[in-house]
Amino acid sequence: MKLVAIDLDGTLLNKDHRISDENMNALSAASEHHLVAIATGRAVMDVQAMLGGRVSLPVIASNGATIFDHSGQLLSETPLSQETAEQLIAYAENHRLYYEATTAHHLLIPFDGKQIIREELDVSDKRLSKESAQKAWARAEVQFAQAGWQPRSEIRSLIRSGHAVYKLLFFSFNKQVLTELREQFANQTDLSCTYSLGYTLEFNSSKCDKGKGIRQLAGHYGINQKDTIVIGDSDNDLPMFHAAATRVAMGNAIASIKEISSFVTLDCNHHGVAYSLKNQLALY
Repeated sequence: MKLVAIDLDGTLLNKDHRISDENMNALSAASEHHLVAIATGRAVMDVQAMLGGRVSLPVIASNGATIFDHSGQLLSETPLSQETAEQLIAYAENHRLYYEATTAHHLLIPFDGKQIIREELDVSDKRLSKESAQKAWARAEVQFAQAGWQPRSEIRSLIRSGHAVYKLLFFSFNKQVLTELREQFANQTDLSCTYSLGYTLEFNSSKCDKGKGIRQLAGHYGINQKDTIVIGDSDNDLPMFHAAATRVAMGNAIASIKEISSFVTLDCNHHGVAYSLKNQLALY
């Protein structure tokens, strides 16, 4: 039996942020004889909503901060420290920056989160065409559509009361804003930071990443590293590419992923995962 860990955005999901029937059928077929897992920056409730009960798979969620077996049992969790989470949120609030705090059951956002993004886009509109502005807002709506998405006030107070935060995501149309945020916390050794999907910056505990998640999941199921396979496309997939024996890059993957891949499959809009599972890897 092999362990196959598959990223979501830009990999299993197409441009409409959905799992195609071809990819879903491939997951089901491959999982009959192998351990097929999802490894993503998204929260576990969002993954479960996308799978819709059609298959039951282990999930490495929030970039490895939470790991669940095929029955949904939590195997491990690695939250941000309370102090660090509060510092990051304080920065966002002081700079009026949209953020999402991933907790056990929700994605907590500022009560006026949509308005924050709308205001930023209104400023950007002055240099964007109408079509570009519409596309930018459509990208923001991807965030709003996530399962568990919940506007709340006093999020820092919730954290002080004991709500663990597994990941903090920041969204901005202005890349300079994200660069400044990353630089502000660059020297904090308890943090890891990755870019994802162009407009987002994600912070996790430095004790977790997708690679560590794959090693832990493989150990739990007694699978050797030589029998681990990963499929991905972006920056936050690099740790799992270094943890696996066989590495499949999407056709739309960044150059650094393709450079260390065993195979390059089709892109995410042409069912690249299904093609690789069946043709390159011969798993069903």
